Amino acid sequence: MDKNKLTKYITLLLYIMYAFSAVIVIKEKEVINIIIIVFCVAATIALVIINKKNKKLLSDNLYIVSALFIMISSLLGSCYNFYDISHYDDFLHVWSGLISCTVAFSLITFFYNENQLKDLNKVFLIIFLFMFSMGVASLWEIAEFFLDTYFAMNMQVGGLKDTIIDMIDALVGTVIMIPFIIKNKK
Repeated sequence: MDKNKLTKYITLLLYIMYAFSAVIVIKEKEVINIIIIVFCVAATIALVIINKKNKKLLSDNLYIVSALFIMISSLLGSCYNFYDISHYDDFLHVWSGLISCTVAFSLITFFYNENQLKDLNKVFLIIFLFMFSMGVASLWEIAEFFLDTYFAMNMQVGGLKDTIIDMIDALVGTVIMIPFIIKNKK
């Protein structure tokens, strides 16, 4: 199966899951979960549009892992309480480190041609990948704090300890991904 068909099937499956979940949460009048599902649908639509218009910026592989990450973290994690599963949150934060590094490299490849990429300083690339990924992780933790503070979502169950562990998890994902990107940069 080619990537384009796989992307379409996964997108369709995601929309079906979101529609099914929307029926459930609307029936149960869970306002916060309705907002989460709207976010998931909007984010998936945005990813589809970016993927169709610019595969150099958002390849099919990056689209698939990003769209699945949104569903797994937001829908399953928040609406269906998968965060109650031991180390579920840790897995997602390691995965987010992998994705963030991939996004950072996609941005680099978007703005640089192949010759410029070959000449790109490895130290600069490592610093950029690391800082971008850890910046995304910190913005995510700020978003969790905001949602906990103003919407009582309880995303940071362990408080400061949870935040630091999440940042360490993202760091692990980042450190794992950087050598793969550097090695495959060519």
